[in-house]
Amino acid sequence: MTAQTKAPETKSGRQKAPSTRLARETIQRQPVETAVRRVVAADIGSVHTRVALYDLVEGQFRLVGRAQALTTAAPRGYDVSEGLRRALEELGAFSGLSFLSADREQRLLMGEEYGNTFIATASGGKPIRTILVGLMPNVSLESGKRALESTYIELVDTLDLLDVRTLEQQVNAILRATPDLILIVGGTDSGANAPVRALIDTVRIAVQLAPGAKPIVLYAGNAALASYVREQLDDHVVLYVTENVRPSLERESFDPIRLELALLYGDYRARTTPGFKTIQEASALGVLPSIESYSNIVRYLADSKKQNVLLVDVGSSTVTVCAMVRGALNVTIRSDLGLGHSAVSAAEAIGVRNIARWLSFEPAPNEIMDYVWNKTLRPATIPETSRELELEYALARELIRAVMQTSRQGWQGVPPSAPLPPMQPIIGVGSAIAQPINPAIGALLLLDALQPLGIVDLRLDPYGVMAAMGSLMHLEPLAVVQVLETGGLLNLATAICPSGKPRGNIALEARVTYADGHSREVRVPSNTLKVVPIPAGQKAQVSVKLGRGLRLNGKRRLTFQAQSSAAGLIFDTRGRPFMVPRELSRRAEILPKWFEAVQETD
Repeated sequence: MTAQTKAPETKSGRQKAPSTRLARETIQRQPVETAVRRVVAADIGSVHTRVALYDLVEGQFRLVGRAQALTTAAPRGYDVSEGLRRALEELGAFSGLSFLSADREQRLLMGEEYGNTFIATASGGKPIRTILVGLMPNVSLESGKRALESTYIELVDTLDLLDVRTLEQQVNAILRATPDLILIVGGTDSGANAPVRALIDTVRIAVQLAPGAKPIVLYAGNAALASYVREQLDDHVVLYVTENVRPSLERESFDPIRLELALLYGDYRARTTPGFKTIQEASALGVLPSIESYSNIVRYLADSKKQNVLLVDVGSSTVTVCAMVRGALNVTIRSDLGLGHSAVSAAEAIGVRNIARWLSFEPAPNEIMDYVWNKTLRPATIPETSRELELEYALARELIRAVMQTSRQGWQGVPPSAPLPPMQPIIGVGSAIAQPINPAIGALLLLDALQPLGIVDLRLDPYGVMAAMGSLMHLEPLAVVQVLETGGLLNLATAICPSGKPRGNIALEARVTYADGHSREVRVPSNTLKVVPIPAGQKAQVSVKLGRGLRLNGKRRLTFQAQSSAAGLIFDTRGRPFMVPRELSRRAEILPKWFEAVQETD
């Protein structure tokens, strides 16, 4: 994967951050033998800044410590590096190591000279306001939109050949939108040049007239026009040029543009967020967006297992779905949905009626909107009452469902209306899913929102491993493999999810035979959940016999191996698809039973 990039210095003297050039060169080269021994990883979210320490333990890389602090990106002079320092101070107290200088400046002691490698990712901050410029709405613009879904952006306008606005109106639209980024796509590598030139000229006029800070421009169109783009724009903006996202009508190429989007994300944050430049300069790869790391790990897991993999991240400002389906990576980020900063826009997009259908009580007028307004104004708060907890989990379920609907539009060969294809594993990220009071609640939220089929491996990322390891993969792939194989991700549960509708009182019967030889019989009623533990460090053989109306992978009888996990075996006999009862009396009866069922083991 090689991206065509401009010279280090522009004609106007603007120079890209050295960390960006270094990051690009490091990421693009083949993995080499490195001296990485100790890794400090930071992930800057909208609410929390988390740090983790990875080191060699008995010859293998492992997570040895972690800490977190509130992200300090609020107005009135705060900067994100202060939150990082607070988290590093806590990590240093735990580990006995020094990550900050002892003077008043509290410089970051990062790099080879201090015996560690520092990597940083981020997902916090307001989305990058973006204008997409291309030729045809259903061709190049569609490819551009899918590429933009791989980072944290807000699409504010589009320009294309079918745009009926005059040149003056188009230029005024760009000026009024005050974009942070303009992405230009369009034209196949063997296609016509003139229409793309006209769009480039429109952008040039707009950025010349724009007062104050100029937007970043990323060109990913007809490769033959790369030099023309530089001639027209290099003097006026920070310019990125990469390979054509749509080199032919039949083929899309996303890897190069996703790399450039990841790198310009760090540059943009360094320009607009106080303290971000300090972190970017200390990091071995600059600051990459968290989704770039997620994509690397999802791709690795899918390639190594030869299976589909799904990651769901429910954050304060954004909700992300990263899926590897049939060998193709699909990334979807909704910057208008979240459990904190974006809670109000999320409730407005989803609708309070859809949220209320997951509640065991009738909410008071405006109760749901009052709750999400409080979350938006105070995103670090946590539910204090059982009603608030139900509201939080109800919103989380609907957020996942909404983003999955968007994501599945891009899954090739899988109709959006079809059941979820087999995923091994499904990974939950974000405090609402990955850090609940009881990990089994995270399993319930994933099962409710996704309704997976078959025998499903559920995992959680309570320690921020996905963000850290996805970046470290560019430097030390072996360390990533070791961390993931030694408990970096929490084995949450093995869920047995038959398809169909149960007919009869008993939906399935199972025999669980443990490694020490003893076994137990399990009978699970219809339309319920049942948890059976597997002792830590053990495996079990599970033989399942299904009742009428249900199938597992098309079979009524199945035997498989299951490993120990935090929640154990979860037998889900609610059928697929299942609907939450509309009647309040039925919801008040059934929803508490589901919560109790996943938290009880016998």
